[in-house]
Formats: sequence, C-alpha cells, structure tokens
Amino acid sequence: MRSRKSANAPAKTSAQKTAARKKSPQKRNADVTRAKILQAALSEFGERGLPAVSTDDIAERCGVNKRMIYYYFGSKEGLYLAALESVFENLVARERDINIEHLEPAAAIEAIINLKIDYYLENPRFISFISMENFYKACHLRKSSKLGMFKSTLTDVVARILKRGQSSGQFRQDVEPVDFYVSLCALCIMYFSNQHTLGVIFGREMMSRPNIERRRRTVIDFVLRYLQMPDAIELPATPRKAGRLASLIS
Repeated sequence: MRSRKSANAPAKTSAQKTAARKKSPQKRNADVTRAKILQAALSEFGERGLPAVSTDDIAERCGVNKRMIYYYFGSKEGLYLAALESVFENLVARERDINIEHLEPAAAIEAIINLKIDYYLENPRFISFISMENFYKACHLRKSSKLGMFKSTLTDVVARILKRGQSSGQFRQDVEPVDFYVSLCALCIMYFSNQHTLGVIFGREMMSRPNIERRRRTVIDFVLRYLQMPDAIELPATPRKAGRLASLIS
C-alpha cells in the first residue's frame, strides 16, 4: 500500500522545487551565528593577540554560547585561522577588483600603491594579523586550505604593466615582477605596522591625514623613480659568512 501511494504522489511544482532549494531558516541562522563569532574573533584577536584571548571572551563579545565556537571552528586556534584567512580573502578580493589595465604604466603603478595604502588604512586588523602570524612564523597560515588563493592576483597585473612600460621605453628592463611587488608592499605596509614605535621615536602623529598623504606621495615617487631609471645599477656580490645571521627588529 505504501509503495502504491508513493508512486501515485503528485510531482512537486516548480514553486515547490524553488522553495526547497532556498536556504532553510536553520541554515540562515547558522550562517548568521558563524558570522557573528568570526567578527568577534577579528576584533578580539586583532586588538589583544592570540594568547590573551579566550573563547569565553569571544562568546561574550558576540553573545553566543561558547559551545557554538567549538561546533563551527573546532578550537580557539581554528577560529584564529578562520579570522586570519578572512583578512587575506578581503585583500585578495580588493586586488581582484582593481581595473587599471587601461591606464598608462606609471598611472597604473600609482593606482596599485593607492589601493595598498587605502586598504591598510581602512583595515588595521590586517596589520595586526599579519604581524602576529609573522611572529608565529606562519605556523597557522601553513595549515590553511585556502593558501593557494592568497597568492596575489596583482602580481600578474604588475607583470603586464611592467612589460608595457618596458616595451614603451618608460621602465627599466631588469625588474622582476614578484620581487617588485614585494618591495612595493614593504614600502606601503611598514608605515602602518610600525606606526606606534616610529611615532614615539620621532614624536610624530603617524596616522594624521597630512602625514599619511605625505607617505603616499613618498612611496609613489620612490617607486616611479626606481622604475624609470635608464640603466640598472650593477652591485658587487657581497660574500656571506656561514652561520646564523643577526635579525633586524623593525
């Protein structure tokens, strides 16, 4: 009897199929809870660092049961990794959306520098997380299943811009795209990652608008003057001694 009833059951209408495909209220609530936990983790870890923050702190901040943290993220370290991944994902998304292929080479490079400085200015959590993860020697980032997507899409864009500038005679010929991109990032991010120590040493309000705009102009001038050098400067190779090298703290 059951099988005959099942066989004779009316087929689902198109509207019913559409409704079935939509997220259930339970799924929507789960997404909201997970997002709340992640936002609280971004704030807590970004402000206080990994060791000082507990799951109790995060649960209290976002108003959820602590068990939900373990349900969605497995552990405090798992939640930290998810927060770390999210700041990289946001940067990659910003870099992916930049539209500069139509600009002449020097203007395109300037647009990339502006994107970097604006992102660091608007997202201080990124600075906190990248400083923390470098302190931990990227031990958490190494575990990320999303590591492949964090390779900057801008390196390919930079390579094409450099090639255009070199073909037109505007840019020097000996610039390697990835090395150039790393150098550009360093010129931009160091100002923000070291703002507190440099501010104390030089007695300067590093994050004031005039000082940030001065830094922006300085980086643009540095980079464009480097690219527009007519000839590469050959530097003699410096012999390195074997053994441990001293680190510079910056």
